[in-house]
Amino acid sequence: MLEILRERGHRHEQEFVQHLSDQGLSSITIDGVDITDDAVAQTNDAMAQGADVIIQAALRYNRWSGRADILRRVERPSDLGTWSYEIIDTKLARETKAGSVLQLCLYADLLNQAQGIAPEFIYVVAPWSNFEPQQFRYADYAAYFRKAKSAIEKATLEDAPPAHYPEPKEHCDICRWRERCEAKRREDDHLCLVANISKNQTTELQENGITSASALASMPAPLPWKPQRGSAQSFEKIREQARIQIESRNAGELKFELLPVISETGLCVLPEPSEGDIFFDIESDAFVGEQGIEYLFGYTYRDADGNWNYTADWAFDRDEEKAIFERFIDFVVERRKTYPDLHIYHFAPYETAALKRLMGRYASRENEIDNFLRIELFVDLLAVVRNALRAGVESYSIKKLEPIYGFERQTELSAANLALKSLQAGLELGDIDSISDDDKATVQGYNRDDCASTAALQNWLEAQRQGLIDQSIEVPRPPLKDDQEQEELSERQLAILDLIERLTDDVPVDIEERAPEQQARWLLAVRRHIKWDIRAVCGLEALARLCD
Repeated sequence: MLEILRERGHRHEQEFVQHLSDQGLSSITIDGVDITDDAVAQTNDAMAQGADVIIQAALRYNRWSGRADILRRVERPSDLGTWSYEIIDTKLARETKAGSVLQLCLYADLLNQAQGIAPEFIYVVAPWSNFEPQQFRYADYAAYFRKAKSAIEKATLEDAPPAHYPEPKEHCDICRWRERCEAKRREDDHLCLVANISKNQTTELQENGITSASALASMPAPLPWKPQRGSAQSFEKIREQARIQIESRNAGELKFELLPVISETGLCVLPEPSEGDIFFDIESDAFVGEQGIEYLFGYTYRDADGNWNYTADWAFDRDEEKAIFERFIDFVVERRKTYPDLHIYHFAPYETAALKRLMGRYASRENEIDNFLRIELFVDLLAVVRNALRAGVESYSIKKLEPIYGFERQTELSAANLALKSLQAGLELGDIDSISDDDKATVQGYNRDDCASTAALQNWLEAQRQGLIDQSIEVPRPPLKDDQEQEELSERQLAILDLIERLTDDVPVDIEERAPEQQARWLLAVRRHIKWDIRAVCGLEALARLCD
């Protein structure tokens, strides 16, 4: 994963360097990655020479050092002469984070020492921005930077007070200290081990002397203090979650308990099972191109004889992504003719969000998706689980829940994770040929397990529902939604659809391959929610002339 990030970052930086070169700017590259005396000296020499662009500039002062992606010359006097330098950093994130700005502030501080003047601005070049830098005024952030810098210097002294606690962070998955930090948290029975606990809740509990999951599990009710953040009910809910986790830990087995039945939530969301039900899961990579890609549609369903079938539909480019999306929607539409009562089960809201995103991206299957959503064809089993039961798990992911309903995977998760990373490397680096059949088979097996696990979970939830009914507890089904899909389109609607086809006839599916004029016609066609206004203002004839 780190190699993928490093290579993607290198390519983005090189593309920006080429962009600067195309503008006629000369450049000097400081070789290597370490910040050695020689690298710092080369950087200072390049600045003294007044180079237009200095790549991978090595900066150092006292205890601090860094490698800035780009130093670009500006005509602002400094100790160097009539010029000075400003910092441009290339980042893979589409939105610049506070940590990135602080990093650039450090480079600006180091550059100040090297040229005798602080840069007025610091810049970030994000992907898919046509290399237009985001501008930040250094003085606006300098005071906070100095505070953060001072705190870090004090924390890294030999006689510094104990370090901050290793609470989970976004980058833990790629940190070499991950196992050590995880062991420390478990040794301390830290509150972060409690499923669904928030940072605000953790902070308030610690302020009131509750510093472990065990202590939270035995916290008295009602609360002995008035919460400053959130409601008392939210703390009682998290206390009950801690309790069942501690009970599971002490018993050496995963425990669960059903929550009181509440209409229109939990088990009451489960529709009547159908032989036509579909169990659906998408594999995706958010870092392919500007918009990411949904590269595998997997779905499990029963055939006419009641046997389980599994379909895996792959996509490695935009045309294929559009095709697998349309094939899935068309499959559901056709299947509903035989099983009008079917539902599509998935775990977590990603699948429905992806379908809506693809519908908008490709201006395709809009009526079908709208109808599916209106009649509540999709059933998110994570929402059902969260409101139906409490389990002794540290995370309500489907993989953590599987021991409760006895599902065993056929593909080892460790092997699947390696195959997923390898496949995503090929996708993100544009090296599709490097994706092996073995990796595809492993990822496909992983996806198939997800679909089968979703089916097993639905069956288990139905069993729990029946158990409550056997105890004379009423668990109502959700009301049926009227299928209001329009059978026939009006003459005007047909004219609009014909116009959309004419507007988009020669427009590439991939946005990166479209000329500006093609993109303009595409936007006009896909803005489904305003096209009726356009019709009213301009008339169909005017739109037709525009298309022609």
